[in-house]
Amino acid sequence: MNSGLHHPASGNRLKTTLFWAACLALPVMVLVVLSIWGEVYPFGPESFLTEDLKYQYIDFFTWFRHVLTGEANVFYSFAQGMGSNTWGLYSYYLASPFNLIILLFDEAHLTLAIYVIVALKLACMNTAMAWYLRRRFTLQRTWALALALCYTWSTWTATNLRNPLWLDALILLPLMAWSCRQLLRTGRFIGLSLLVAADVITCWYMAYITLLFCCLFVLFELAVMIYDDEVRPARSWIAGRAVRFTVAILLGLGLSAWTFVPTVLAMMGGGAKTAVGMFQTYPTALIRGFLPFAWNIDHAPQFYTGLIPLVLAISMLFEKRIDKRLRALTLVFAGFLVVSSVLGPLMYVWCGFRQPNGFYCRIAFLLSFLEIWAAAFLLMRRAACRAEGSNTRTVSWTEAGGRSACAAPIARKLAPFGTLVLVLADLGFNAHVCWNQLYINYPQDTHDTYVNDADTQVRELKQLDADAFYRVDKTYNRAGAAFNEGISHGFNQLSTYSSANNPQAVAFLNSLGYSSEGEFSSVYAAPNLVMDSLLGVRYIGTWSKPVASTETTLPHSNVTSPVYYNPHALSLGYPCANGTNSESSLQGDDPFERQNALFAELTGIDRPLYTQLQGVEQARSDASITWAVKLPAHTIGYTYAQTGVESDWSQSVGLIVGGEMISSEATRFSHNVRAFGESGDESTQHEISMVQGSPETQLPPKSQCLFYALNIDVFEEGIERLQSRQFTPDVFEDGHVEGVYNAEKQTDLVLSIPYDKGWSAIIDGKEVALSPAFGGGMSQIQVPEGSHRIEMRFQSPGFTVGCAASIAALAACLVVARVQKRGGQTR
Repeated sequence: MNSGLHHPASGNRLKTTLFWAACLALPVMVLVVLSIWGEVYPFGPESFLTEDLKYQYIDFFTWFRHVLTGEANVFYSFAQGMGSNTWGLYSYYLASPFNLIILLFDEAHLTLAIYVIVALKLACMNTAMAWYLRRRFTLQRTWALALALCYTWSTWTATNLRNPLWLDALILLPLMAWSCRQLLRTGRFIGLSLLVAADVITCWYMAYITLLFCCLFVLFELAVMIYDDEVRPARSWIAGRAVRFTVAILLGLGLSAWTFVPTVLAMMGGGAKTAVGMFQTYPTALIRGFLPFAWNIDHAPQFYTGLIPLVLAISMLFEKRIDKRLRALTLVFAGFLVVSSVLGPLMYVWCGFRQPNGFYCRIAFLLSFLEIWAAAFLLMRRAACRAEGSNTRTVSWTEAGGRSACAAPIARKLAPFGTLVLVLADLGFNAHVCWNQLYINYPQDTHDTYVNDADTQVRELKQLDADAFYRVDKTYNRAGAAFNEGISHGFNQLSTYSSANNPQAVAFLNSLGYSSEGEFSSVYAAPNLVMDSLLGVRYIGTWSKPVASTETTLPHSNVTSPVYYNPHALSLGYPCANGTNSESSLQGDDPFERQNALFAELTGIDRPLYTQLQGVEQARSDASITWAVKLPAHTIGYTYAQTGVESDWSQSVGLIVGGEMISSEATRFSHNVRAFGESGDESTQHEISMVQGSPETQLPPKSQCLFYALNIDVFEEGIERLQSRQFTPDVFEDGHVEGVYNAEKQTDLVLSIPYDKGWSAIIDGKEVALSPAFGGGMSQIQVPEGSHRIEMRFQSPGFTVGCAASIAALAACLVVARVQKRGGQTR
């Protein structure tokens, strides 16, 4: 044997290995180059944490690391909005297996961990798409790599690295598309079931979107079989495939039921907005969405997937060698996806019948996928025509994707590399323009400094006060909208900013003056003495001293404020004087009337806690209104802005209270009752102004302020009554509460824990009913007279049932796989 002979098989294996290595490496190289170019961490000062990555996700990653290390409970946390079932938080934001990588990093380097996670997801996304293009269209390697890169670094992906939880779906989508085709051609569907399960497990929200798309795509592939392959299936065959597709989806949902069922139950009852506008964008922004270097953050859909796939996809629509019915159907499919990004009702359906907040447009990646499908189909068709000798003309460089070509040898060799260079340049410059709008004005050093100082402050607080229960909140945050510090720093707060929280708690808090009503989040933007005391907010971080509080000795810096102590803060539970069993929300037209109703029901005091004041209008214009308010002795004044416009940033106003300017009031993250004046022996006069939110806007026509006086004598009397009979737990841990309560008589004990069916309550070893109070914003339990030990534990509803369903679905999958294998052998 001549050892010097060249073996084509070994050469082909080398090319294949290099191809897959390039599929993995090139998207990561693009990420690194963009980071160096944009001076983004870890290759520059600008943090990789941008928008919701800094507002929400970094806190969730920190909490998840605590879960993985046994320091937190994956099912429940008291650190968000009084308390919340966190399974929805986990299953939406954190369930990707890539996130286990955070265990390799300490908390000081979680930003780097997220960067690595994103890099790995990009590599897998690119590889999955390249594999699909090779299998589905038998594209030449360079073309498969080029189009895969266009999918991986489309404008949608470049702008949504800030949402790493969404990227797993883009890894699975090409594989699901291939499985849909295989289901049609072979009848096998277990692969599709497994992919559906993986999709739901990693992020149920994106799974919903991709499953809707697959329902359309499988019909599209069926049309390809009919129009392109000239297959004429019988109706019974089509019905059989429809049944198999349905079974595949149901089995996939069954396999994921262990997480899907508790997620559904955790997310039920959400208070998402239902008002849907007809149009989500405008013509010029829609056009910008298809152009390179033209994306902006304001309603421009991220349709751009690269110049080459765009040209090829358009060419496919005019390629006469492709059946005109298939071309027409492709155009209709693409048009439907575009219209879905424009019309609000369609977007509403795609987003799970919830009005999305921000991140327009969430489904643009589907059009990118279809565009690349059309481009690859054109290349496959042209290659097939050349191979059959049906086209005798000279092959252009765009037709070099086939396995045979008629162009000159040099052109054939250089064209693929030229294509790759063009793709990388096109995508790189486009992504850089996008990054210049996202990765700005938030240095990583600033983030690290704040986190370190906040951690130090919390550690000192826990040494100062070792009680099992109390709450802490802040009127400021590290990044403009980071309202989940409690879950990452380890303290219990009222603020919560997440798509997976307790909706009853949020509605309860916001109705009482903590944030805009109708919002899915609640923000502690200002102290609220009555509610802070009832809900156990013992410590407040704020730059201005709250009324009726004292400053602590806790450390603070130029990024963390002093911490104040609220001596009126109650413990976890107290008896309800009027014995409420009502599930309805508190009655009243404004936060003060609702607080009056709540306070009276809890304390039994029939004197009003708040009394309305009449502000005398001093001046009014399109830009400002000023009132004079007389505050009676022994009261604290409160005001509440009303504009007639709910949670609209463009309609926010400025509020001047006590000489302090609140720049953005009556908007999504800042709509609180605001205190003015200290309680004294004499009445005082105050001036309060509402001003335009910006020089370009006028005050909304219905703008006004409510003014109320808090009667300190009534407040202190009520707090003393509740303090004398409060329930102080010995154990207050996520998902576990325990303590002894001595009831003077049979008592309806109200707990400042939002009602959730996952809680079980036990008194002296016997399970008792836990019921909702005040619309589910709180819970109550009936305690017999005498001293009793109360224990409460939480288990996410549906988890056990979901696990049983997953086991059953797995058994069904094994049976189906065995039957299909036997069927294949008998053939």
